[in-house]
Amino acid sequence: MPRTPFFLKFCETLLAIIALLNVLMMFVEFLPRSFREANPNFFEHWLLGMVGIAVLSSGGFSTVWHRRERRGLVEGGLRHAWLQGIIRYWLAFEISTYGFGKILKTQLQSPSYRLDIPLGDVNGFRLTWYYFGYSYTLAVIIALFQIGGSILLLYRRTTLLGVMLLLPVMVNIVLINLFYDIAAEAFFNSVVFTLGLVFLLLLDVPKLKAAFWVLTDRLPPVTLWRSWTKHALRLLPIAAAFALISFFVKTDASDTVLKGTWAVERLTRNGQELPANAWLSDTTAWSRVYFAGGYGCVFSPNPYRYKPAESLRGDYEFEGRKNRLQAVFYGEKKNDTLRASVSERTDETLRLRDILRGDTLDLRLARLK
Repeated sequence: MPRTPFFLKFCETLLAIIALLNVLMMFVEFLPRSFREANPNFFEHWLLGMVGIAVLSSGGFSTVWHRRERRGLVEGGLRHAWLQGIIRYWLAFEISTYGFGKILKTQLQSPSYRLDIPLGDVNGFRLTWYYFGYSYTLAVIIALFQIGGSILLLYRRTTLLGVMLLLPVMVNIVLINLFYDIAAEAFFNSVVFTLGLVFLLLLDVPKLKAAFWVLTDRLPPVTLWRSWTKHALRLLPIAAAFALISFFVKTDASDTVLKGTWAVERLTRNGQELPANAWLSDTTAWSRVYFAGGYGCVFSPNPYRYKPAESLRGDYEFEGRKNRLQAVFYGEKKNDTLRASVSERTDETLRLRDILRGDTLDLRLARLK
């Protein structure tokens, strides 16, 4: 086997050492919960120490290996085989572990008490867990990709196929872990797994080049009267898609002035002010008003959460110059349409007055941040 560059030796050794330390890190999960709660930064310190040890060890080992190889004292083929084998088996073990976790429901499961957290208070980690755990079928499909790709990694002839199957899955997981603030340990694992797959992919660049670049198309080329015409046609679908969405955005006439959540500070019906707790027994004693532009509006009695069955929901139009608001509620009669006059309007306050279902209404609203 010809001599390999130092950088390849370093990356290969680094990933192999990280693989061994990463497997040992799984045993940290067996530490008592009391220890982990008393040392909340333990995992972060462990990760930093693991990376430091791996970099120093791989740097020293690769340097000695490269020098001995240049002197002809060592043949590197067997070492590459061992190191790449460690990387492949590590990735297969770790990624399939996450796959079986989804099937056996140790991952993507939300405890019942978290399901009662208001959606606006749910962080990215809990939202991700609930979203992907909502459909067990989807979780199993993702798991089968992870397990199937891991099995392919265990054979040299199918390693490249396994990498191409797993890499899109892992890149997606990295992005989710990054932008949804998933735990540091999970983010680190997803990154090193992805780097390991990228490393194995780059080892087979000649195969990829032969498959996607060197091989010619079996179909005859389509010729047009100008050389630039075909390039313009290739851009046409993308440009048309952008133009279509831009048109929808620019022609959207939905309200942006009132858009937001408003608290009903005072509700007067037929000249009588309703008490603050009237919503407990009267679903028309609204406590929240939601103006959502193109998504319509909602008049909700409960100040803590929105429940469709007890609220009024519909479409609305706001005429700023005339200070008029019209709301047509879904499933309601035509004469239940709200045509309110708007007054005392500022960025933070609003007053609505109208007659709805025979009742004279006067609502004073305050915008919630």
